[in-house]
Amino acid sequence: MIPVRGVNGVRVAVLGLGRSGLTAARALKAGGAVPLCWDDNSDARSKAEDEGFECVDLKQAGIFKDIARLIVSPGIPHLYPAPNP
Repeated sequence: MIPVRGVNGVRVAVLGLGRSGLTAARALKAGGAVPLCWDDNSDARSKAEDEGFECVDLKQAGIFKDIARLIVSPGIPHLYPAPNP
């Protein structure tokens, strides 16, 4: 894994915790970022929490006030079979 550089202390939201999303969260954390993770799937959230990641519902009002960046997992459907809510 290659740590993400230039994000030390930066709060970064990671939406989607499949293979790509969880790997992104790990790389961000290795680079000093503070990943805030979310997935609609409770098993995916549990796995991330087991690795020490904080999971927060990114649909909360005002949640992005202190978040500098958003990483969206490529596995989240935008159109087919239906858009992710």
